[in-house]
Amino acid sequence: LQSAKHYAQLFQNQSKDLANLKGIYKQKKGLPPYRYEGCKFPILKCSPELSDREAEVVIVRALNIPVPQGWKPDDLKVYVSWEFTIQDKTAKGTTKTYKGGINPDIFEQFRVDIGDRSSRSFARAIKRGSCKFTAYYERGFLKKPGELGCGTVKLADWENLAEIHEATTLLDGRKQTATKVEVKLKIREPVGGAQCEFAEMKWLVIGRSGHAPTNPQPSLSVPKQGRGRGASPGIRRRQ
Repeated sequence: LQSAKHYAQLFQNQSKDLANLKGIYKQKKGLPPYRYEGCKFPILKCSPELSDREAEVVIVRALNIPVPQGWKPDDLKVYVSWEFTIQDKTAKGTTKTYKGGINPDIFEQFRVDIGDRSSRSFARAIKRGSCKFTAYYERGFLKKPGELGCGTVKLADWENLAEIHEATTLLDGRKQTATKVEVKLKIREPVGGAQCEFAEMKWLVIGRSGHAPTNPQPSLSVPKQGRGRGASPGIRRRQ
């Protein structure tokens, strides 16, 4: 509540400054005294759109797709499959097929039920859990898709992060390739507790008596979802 009042007051002050500047502009007066001051704002790293029982798998893009001999980059049609495993639960999914040269943008999102994260076993489970990604390209009519390689992202970083953002390198067997798949793995908040960071910004101060806002105290509670938005089991694709 204290943080909400703080930002509401900032909004009111900035609205007044904007109205004053518009009045000065209309009257064609000179600029009022102003300066920039440094200030810090707390940023809570979380994913409030997710429930406690949900994770989100985001496949952002594929990178450095090799072009088969005799092909052009524009001929490539690529898709990515994924397999998410945690607490003896497995979920799978596949993206649509995309054209875009050797670095096709994908950005598809999938929701996964991860079970009860408040259980003691969940913290141990994320240390063993992972999400496997495999990239394919279509070889032509009635031909089996060609596999470009597979890569794995571990879930252990969920201990301190609400979002794992990584470009995983694909392996062809045990051989490392130049191809990567950029992915994000998100949960509502880190297993070890809410993560707060401070962002340093320049604050425009108008008038001789004005001053930059004092640093508000961060609130480590993640906003609750509205009713009726509980997690559904299985997978949901978000376009």
